Amino acid sequence: MTKAHADAADAEVGTETETDDIQLRKGCSPLRRLGCSAMLVIWFTLLLAPCALFYLAANREIRLWHREVPEPHAHPLLLLSLVSETDDRGLRFERSFVTSGRSSTTATCVETNVRFFLWQSKSGNQDANYCDCYEQDDEQSAWELESTYAGHCNAEQ
Repeated sequence: MTKAHADAADAEVGTETETDDIQLRKGCSPLRRLGCSAMLVIWFTLLLAPCALFYLAANREIRLWHREVPEPHAHPLLLLSLVSETDDRGLRFERSFVTSGRSSTTATCVETNVRFFLWQSKSGNQDANYCDCYEQDDEQSAWELESTYAGHCNAEQ
C-alpha cells in the first residue's frame, strides 16, 4: 500500500467520523437534553445534601433572609433549625412572606408559617401561622409593629 492510498483511506475514515458526530448531535432532542440536565441537578443535590446536614448540625440552623421586610431577623425568608429540647426533638421549618392584601409604601403585613417535623414529641402538633402588620409615617421613617394576628393575613386587617 502506497502512501497515497494510506492518506486516502485515512481521509475516508475521518469523513465517516465527522458524519457520525454530526448525526449524533442531531439525534439529541431538546427534551433529552432537558432530562439529562435535570438528572445532573438532582445528582449534585444528592451529593451536596451531606454538606448541608453537617452545616445544620454545626450551626443549629440554616437561615435565608428577606431584603425588604420590616424586622428581617424576626421574619426569615426560610429558616431550617434543629429542635433539641427535653420533650421535643426534630426539625422546624419557618417561612415568611409579605402578603399582597395590605402591602403599600406605608403599611404592610408579613405572614409567617412555622411547621415542625418532630420524631420525638410529648406535646403534639405545634404548627403555627401568624400575621404581623407594620406601619410607617413616611418612606424614610422606621417600621412600627401595629398588630399581630393568629392565622393567615387578610386584606381587612
